[in-house]
Amino acid sequence: MDDERGFTTIQFVVATAFTLVLFVLAANLLVDLYARGAVRDALDEGVRAQVPGAAPADACEARARDVIASIAHGSVVQVDELRCERDGTRVEAVARVSLQSWLGMPAWHLVLRASAEAEQ
Repeated sequence: MDDERGFTTIQFVVATAFTLVLFVLAANLLVDLYARGAVRDALDEGVRAQVPGAAPADACEARARDVIASIAHGSVVQVDELRCERDGTRVEAVARVSLQSWLGMPAWHLVLRASAEAEQ
């Protein structure tokens, strides 16, 4: 019995390490879901700012960038492209974003869209 001393300690350390890695991956997924929602909300805010006819031409992009900067700043989300287009009474915003991984895994690349149409 004396030569089996410490055997469960190695198993415990390995199991704890795997548990912590899974915990970090789950936390990263939750942060990515938050960041995606934040960018979608920012696009919604942007198209709402552009819908009124008297709004400046860059109101959508400016508002969307302001919202992204206030709720999803830092290295969480990288905005690769953000553009807004007006077609008559309809405004559409498109954002290409990258969500970085915490453990060196490949980044998620998303294309998010929002649109609104002015009431007549």
